[in-house]
Amino acid sequence: MKEILLGKKIEGKRRRDAGILYPVKRPEPRVMMHGFDIWRAYEISWLNPKGCSVAGIMELTYPIKSANIVESKSLKLYLNGMAFERFDSKDEFITTIKNDLQPVLVSPWIEVRIYEGDDLEAILPSKIDGICIDGLDTGISIYKPDPGLLKTSNEWASQRLVSNLLHTNCPITSQPDWATVVVDYTGPEISHHSLLAYICSFRDHEDFAEACCEKIFADISVACAPERLVVQCLYTRRGGIDINPLRSSNDIRSEDVKPVRHIRQ
Repeated sequence: MKEILLGKKIEGKRRRDAGILYPVKRPEPRVMMHGFDIWRAYEISWLNPKGCSVAGIMELTYPIKSANIVESKSLKLYLNGMAFERFDSKDEFITTIKNDLQPVLVSPWIEVRIYEGDDLEAILPSKIDGICIDGLDTGISIYKPDPGLLKTSNEWASQRLVSNLLHTNCPITSQPDWATVVVDYTGPEISHHSLLAYICSFRDHEDFAEACCEKIFADISVACAPERLVVQCLYTRRGGIDINPLRSSNDIRSEDVKPVRHIRQ
C-alpha cells in the first residue's frame, strides 16, 4: 500500500511520476445517487517541443462509478512534475494525464480539458442563480451534521437554494475547507431556516469533499423525500485545485451540465 503524502513535507519533482498518484477508495453510498466530480487545477504548465512554457487551467471530470478518487496533494505533485516535460501538442498532454489517472481511478470514463488563451472565458466565475439563504436570522448551536434539523412543509415547491457557508475539515490534516452549496429540488418545500442550520452544522465535521456532498444529498433525500434532487458543492481551491462534486437523483451526464464556477474559486 502506498504511503499517503497529504500532510507530509515532500521534495518537488522535476519529472512526471504517475507512481505518486494516490487512490482513495470511494465509500458505498447510503442512498441511490448519480453524479460526477469536477476538479480544476489552476497551476498547470508544460513545455512545447521547443522547450517553451505553456500554461492553462485543467478541468478533470470523472463519475461516482469510479472505484476511487485521487488524493489531492498527490495530484498536485504529479501535475507539478509535468512542468518539465515536453509534449508535441495539447492533445498529447491530455492523453498522458488520462492514461496515468485511469489505473488510479479505475473509472468507466475520464474527461480532461485544458483551457488556455481565449478558452479561459468559458470558465470565468459566474453568478449562481437561486435563492441565497445566508442572510436568514437563524440561531445556530449544533456544529456536527444533524439531519434532524431539516424540516419541510405541506407545500410543494421547485427551488434552487444556495449557501456559501459550508465549512468542513480535511480528515487527514484537519485543515478547513470552504464551499458554496447548491440544492436544486422539487418536492415538499424545505424550510430555508432549517437548511441553513443543517449546512452550518458541518462546521466541525471531518471528511473529503466528495463524501460531504454525498452526506448532504443522502440526508436531504431521507429527511425531505424530494421527487428530484441535485446537490453540488463548489469548494474553494486548496493547493491550486478546487473540487466540485455533484450528486443527483436522476442519471446525469457531465456534458449536459453547464460548468459553474463561483467567484470565491
